[in-house]
Amino acid sequence: MLNRRQFLRSGLRSAMGLGLASVVPLSVVSSMSASASEEYRAVICVLLAGGADSFNILVPRGGTQYSHYQNRRSDLALSQSSLLPLDGVNNGAQFGLHPAMPSLQQRFNAGQAAMIANVGPLVGPTNRASYEEGTAQLPLGLFSHSDQILSWQTAMPSTRSGTGFGGRLIDALAARNSGLTLAGNISLSGNNSFQSGSSSGAYSINAADGIRNIRGYQDNAAFKQVVDQLLDGGESSRLQRVYADKIRSAIDTGDVFGAALAQATALTTPFAQDGFSTAMKRIAELISVREQLGVTRQTFFVTYGGWDHHEDTLAQQAQMLPALDAGLGQLMAATEELGVSSQVTTFTISDFGRTLTSNGKGSDHGWGGNAMMLGGAVRGAQIYGEFPELVEDHPLDLGRGRFLPSTASDAMFAEIAGWMGVSGDALMQVLPNWSAFEGSPQGAGLQNLLYI
Repeated sequence: MLNRRQFLRSGLRSAMGLGLASVVPLSVVSSMSASASEEYRAVICVLLAGGADSFNILVPRGGTQYSHYQNRRSDLALSQSSLLPLDGVNNGAQFGLHPAMPSLQQRFNAGQAAMIANVGPLVGPTNRASYEEGTAQLPLGLFSHSDQILSWQTAMPSTRSGTGFGGRLIDALAARNSGLTLAGNISLSGNNSFQSGSSSGAYSINAADGIRNIRGYQDNAAFKQVVDQLLDGGESSRLQRVYADKIRSAIDTGDVFGAALAQATALTTPFAQDGFSTAMKRIAELISVREQLGVTRQTFFVTYGGWDHHEDTLAQQAQMLPALDAGLGQLMAATEELGVSSQVTTFTISDFGRTLTSNGKGSDHGWGGNAMMLGGAVRGAQIYGEFPELVEDHPLDLGRGRFLPSTASDAMFAEIAGWMGVSGDALMQVLPNWSAFEGSPQGAGLQNLLYI
């Protein structure tokens, strides 16, 4: 039989695995129903971890522009005939999508998806001259996987610590939610910086299995009794009591989420069986029980990794992009089935874009890249920001087709925050660096990206 010390040690690990970033007393569940008068809104952040080669996702397909692309990409270039045409033109240029992304093409041409060109983290307005002269303040660890993933998630690229954009977003909108604090940020990919807030944490749910419970607690009555006795025991040290309270809170919170998910809508939208689509389906189910969880503002976080293609880029993208495209399309269809497509916005981020030029096998670490945004609130069928001409002497090219972002990630996040209901002074709390970009070329170009 476990003694108290052994249990509390193993139980704390379990509680951390359950995704509790902060203790939330069960007493907050006294009135969980979300206000019917408050319109629900949620954002879903999809991290393409590894640095997706997004200049092979969004590709110029017009004659001269495609020739520039083909010349710079050489063995990494997609054939012009294989590109999926996007309706309309952008600054006189025609564009297409990677042939593995027919669902995104359909949503884009229907006005339900947009592309954000050459976007990335910046500390302040930056040009090539200030970069080369060393006078610009640059994101820490530029071109580093871990640092640039952190820069995207925190929107604070001048530091390696701090809260995340999603966490600060829900902090600012906390009054909109009446239920469990942790229901405001739900992760399908474990602990992350994006959803770390000052007063709000994230709850982690397993995409395939749902709620993470202490093994044996739910289905072994004898073990459950022992656990409850240990948790509810009388005398203990203050540290043991804190640990025990944390574990009890994890169990209670799991019960609330489990009860809510038991009422999830049985979706008729077909989902694929791969890990990414499974995560998308779980998010749709969680959205369907938003009233039971007492939330009208939520963020969701999903990581789809494996995009560090230093070699075999074309083959690996051809293998991975269909799952990304299908999962995003299935989620969009599910939100339509639930009647909330205009209330849910999905966007992608990635460590960085990649070099246009080939290393002989694939592409290497870059900076600016192209992001996707989908949802009924998106003013779609447009490419936002500045897609650079893919020529060697472009003023944003730092070498090898490694582009300095023409749009700061803060500009994208500012549009998302405004759509979620953040305004005035609160926006500066959510995006501390936004004042550096507001009104600048690298902060402009995304206005009215979302229907408010």
